[in-house]
Amino acid sequence: MSVARDRIWAVTIVVLLVMVLPGCLQPPQRLPNTAFPNEPDGFRGIKWGTKITRLSGMEFVRSEGAEKYYIRPDDKLKVGEAVVERITYGFYRDEFFKVTIYVKGLKNYLDLKQTFSGVYGEGDNVFGKDFYTWPGKQVFITIEFKGMLNEGEAIYTYKPIMEKMSKETGGKSAKGAGDL
Repeated sequence: MSVARDRIWAVTIVVLLVMVLPGCLQPPQRLPNTAFPNEPDGFRGIKWGTKITRLSGMEFVRSEGAEKYYIRPDDKLKVGEAVVERITYGFYRDEFFKVTIYVKGLKNYLDLKQTFSGVYGEGDNVFGKDFYTWPGKQVFITIEFKGMLNEGEAIYTYKPIMEKMSKETGGKSAKGAGDL
């Protein structure tokens, strides 16, 4: 009877290890609304919420309702080792709230991601794809590679202005969403 009891205990311990050990090996998850390391208070010297009228050297490129997008013709088109195609600066009701960095090619995307990981920490991998997020207290950052297009982009979004946008639009869906 002792051998049977020992086997039962051994099987029980193995089952418990199989159930518990994988969870212990997972990297720690950030709590919601906690800052990641070096959460930025702006981008390249422009603080979030800055009025466009206070900035010089910005060139208008397009608008989408109350959102207006600009480039800086003299911008340094490099982030770390990544060569950047363009950087757009988004303003909602003339307040700075968004930056989008565009890159071409896998190498530039990987260089960009390496820079982000070095500055902000590893980021949260979403769905096991080339999509990472850094959810901070004030800023939400994403970086993604679109393999079919061979391009990537990183987006910084200032949460307080995004929340204001959502309240002002009443959380309404995009035009044409009812057609889906």
